[in-house]
Amino acid sequence: MTTELPPQISRYRELVDDWPAFVEALRRPLPTDLRWNPFAVTREHFEEMLARQGLAWTRLPASPDLYRVEGLPCPGLTWAYHLGWYHPQGFTSTLPPLILSPQPGSNVLDLCAAPGGKTSQLAAMMMGHGVLVANDINYNRISILAANLERLGVPNALICRYRGQNFPERFPFDHVLVDAPCTGEGTFRLEGGRYREDDADARLFMSRIQLGILRKALRVVRPGGHVLYSTCTYAPEEDEAVVAAAVEEADAEVEIVELPVDMPGQPGLDAWEGRTFPGGLSRTRRFWPHHTDSWGFYCALLRRTG
Repeated sequence: MTTELPPQISRYRELVDDWPAFVEALRRPLPTDLRWNPFAVTREHFEEMLARQGLAWTRLPASPDLYRVEGLPCPGLTWAYHLGWYHPQGFTSTLPPLILSPQPGSNVLDLCAAPGGKTSQLAAMMMGHGVLVANDINYNRISILAANLERLGVPNALICRYRGQNFPERFPFDHVLVDAPCTGEGTFRLEGGRYREDDADARLFMSRIQLGILRKALRVVRPGGHVLYSTCTYAPEEDEAVVAAAVEEADAEVEIVELPVDMPGQPGLDAWEGRTFPGGLSRTRRFWPHHTDSWGFYCALLRRTG
């Protein structure tokens, strides 16, 4: 079995703890993960529905509302989907809201909210109480965001349209999620994905957008509040380098919060291609497909201390 991958993925070979396992994970189809929606149905009735449909399922302990289901080829074509009983959402995609961990009554901003999976998960964690602002810039994506929030019965979300970099600073938030636009390398699986040609300019272009959005997040979060930065790419230029620059340039003191060591994946990088990052980037987390059987993801939790 060949382990050859496109250059933009092979460049990470030295970063991955088990390259053959990583490649093998990319050769497997993604599992079907469904996030139960408490706004629409009780957990008991949801599990009864899965059983009646003859579907085998397991719950993922690291994401307590997520069910890994076998035998459901088209999760968006069922009556339960259209009634909002669940939302198809890969395991690693559920981690940013779980790490951010908003409580009921919080004021929360999702700066890059469409298509709404993480937004609706945040609302469920808040039990529908508090203010949840869902922002995006793209009209087409906002229509999908609105449709998903309506289907899932989210009661406490307000949708707005700003460039993330230009979001108004009139109101401080307890928590801000920045699930940033990125080159999307982590969403590729060899059975169903396709890479563009390797393009360092694209990584640089995206990193500038990401840095602008993360800077804004650190300005609109209240002192003591948290910002969760995530991407679905492996590129350090879009991950650790963006976090390092945002922390260095922030108007206020910012702490990189260490993520639980028992989470799957590997610590973030302290250096890349001759560049050394400031201390604390190893507290962030890289989630590789062979650790999670899901998308590749990166997460960093920041706390504004001043």
